[in-house]
Amino acid sequence: MKVIISIVLFHVLPMVTFGQVIFHIQSDKDSVQIGEPIEVSIELSYPASIGEVIWPDFREDSTIGSNYEIWSVQEIEKENSVNENETRLLISQKLTVATFQSGYIPFSPIQAVLDQDTVESNAFLITVSSVEIDTSKAFIDIKPVFEDPLSRWESFSIWLSNHWWWIAVIVAAIAIGLFFIFKKKNITSEPEAVISLYDKYTSAYKQILSKSLWEKQQVKEHYHELTGLIRSYYFDRFDVSTFEKTTNEIIAITRTIDIPHELKENLIQVFSVSEFVKYAKQIPSIYEIEKHNRIAGELIEITQIKEELIPEES
Repeated sequence: MKVIISIVLFHVLPMVTFGQVIFHIQSDKDSVQIGEPIEVSIELSYPASIGEVIWPDFREDSTIGSNYEIWSVQEIEKENSVNENETRLLISQKLTVATFQSGYIPFSPIQAVLDQDTVESNAFLITVSSVEIDTSKAFIDIKPVFEDPLSRWESFSIWLSNHWWWIAVIVAAIAIGLFFIFKKKNITSEPEAVISLYDKYTSAYKQILSKSLWEKQQVKEHYHELTGLIRSYYFDRFDVSTFEKTTNEIIAITRTIDIPHELKENLIQVFSVSEFVKYAKQIPSIYEIEKHNRIAGELIEITQIKEELIPEES
């Protein structure tokens, strides 16, 4: 008798109304089997004069209504309606839930907050039946086991007749690849051209001078190329790392390399002036620029090793 009364109360009162607020929840099924998905619709209707609304935060793999697992959560939908008396707002959301309890399983009310007032939805019952399993019977095979009526050779012949063109393409690709591999081995490679360190940097030095960037009001670019040449020469000639070194670090390296003292001081002056030019703090005269050009050339001339050859860059 209590169960019948509970069912009547849960289904005769399908929604809960607080004043002008209607908080309603319903399912698409009244009875399901255990673990069967249930679609639940939640709707909250309230006057537009209500300000803040805190909607429940439904998340997958959490629980709802005390006894149900949430499997999926759809987006929240909002709409409004206007009649002669008032403007109302409607918030709705759909969930997919399931329960693994059997019997008359209640879906407890859920809560929302409207302007700091808590409202509850209606509750309802769902009849959940368990799946009856006859354990007295033996397991039955779903399908019998069939033997392949074709022999291996017959199966291969059928497969080959359907895919022969793939094999032909693969064989052709392998043949072409082998042809070019053996052809490449038979080609006599030309000896790599070599150039001395002196000739390499003399050529680069002359290219910098031929640009005459300082005469085109490109003093900063000229000093960048000139000091870059000296940095690179330090690395190749004296085997010292100049990669990503500051100007002060390059000056310190200059003091340690084995070159005449006067040349050291002149190179230090080149780097110092280059730093001023870099930050537009000083623009040297034509005389000073040409002097610094000659200092770079003297470095290459004085420290040359004519016997050493290096691969020529292409």
